[in-house]
Amino acid sequence: MDADQSLAIIKALADESRLAIVGSLLEQPQYVEEIAKRHALAPSTVSFHLKKLEHAGLIRSRKEQYYVMVTANEGLLHTTLKELVEAGAAGRAVQEQRFDDYRAKVVATFFPHGTLERLPAQHKKRLIVLEQFAARFEEGHRYMESEVTGLIRPLFDDYCTVRRLLVDEGLIRRDDSHYWREAPATETRVLPLPKAPKSRASHSETPRQRRAELKREYQESRPAMGIYQIRNTNNGRLFIDGSIDLKSAKTSREFQLRMGSFPSSQSLKKDLAEHGAPAFEFTVLEELPPPQPGERTERLLLAAKLRWQRQLQPFGDQGYNSRAQFERETNQV
Repeated sequence: MDADQSLAIIKALADESRLAIVGSLLEQPQYVEEIAKRHALAPSTVSFHLKKLEHAGLIRSRKEQYYVMVTANEGLLHTTLKELVEAGAAGRAVQEQRFDDYRAKVVATFFPHGTLERLPAQHKKRLIVLEQFAARFEEGHRYMESEVTGLIRPLFDDYCTVRRLLVDEGLIRRDDSHYWREAPATETRVLPLPKAPKSRASHSETPRQRRAELKREYQESRPAMGIYQIRNTNNGRLFIDGSIDLKSAKTSREFQLRMGSFPSSQSLKKDLAEHGAPAFEFTVLEELPPPQPGERTERLLLAAKLRWQRQLQPFGDQGYNSRAQFERETNQV
């Protein structure tokens, strides 16, 4: 058994209806119509489940005149959980090596001279880039905002954007005055950044000019920033937040919901476990214009977020935001 088949078996059995169908087939072979009646399922639903089980090799089917007879593959079903796990582990090293190679390629592409030239548009690549910044935060150490700037700015001029994205993606945490990195679920290795090529004295200003050009290009293509809400369609409760990149925020939040994790609100995470990700919808409440010279992006976002929270009151029974945090942030504006 290889890793792909092991994974197919685990996925096929990770469904209550399919598990029940396999259990009844171990008792005796059955026709599709009989399976549907036994489990109170529509024939089309049974056919869907049987395709998954047959793809994993857990059942066999044969045609008998006008009917399809389904039997359990008892030989495969005698496979132990230990054997399944070992089969999956056999391919894990190869998968991890492939992903490490992919990460190294992304880092080499976006840090060609030891500094970040631009933020990737693709969310998966952007996370890899952001992990390189997050891994430079000493675990458990609490940083002032100026210290965070000192960590980010040597690698990328637009430290405000990187800092905000690190928080949005849950790679670092923040409160009223500090930033910190909690212990990651898996260790993130800081990949060595390519060294900047040596240049002649007459061209010493070229890298700076190039960074300025890239910064202008990024500002011209700056993603839409603004305020969004996540609404539980079952009970109407809201979570309201802001982001400098609404598109990335939508991708990130929807991924967190699908994974059953929502670090920004424990009360939302609790409802997520009860209602499931499909019960939650992401909606943009307001797109903000680009900040004018002298205006701070974070302060503009905070003021807009507080305005919407004041209007919709997403606290207590009505939502998932913290009233105490709302009051603290109100005092900062």
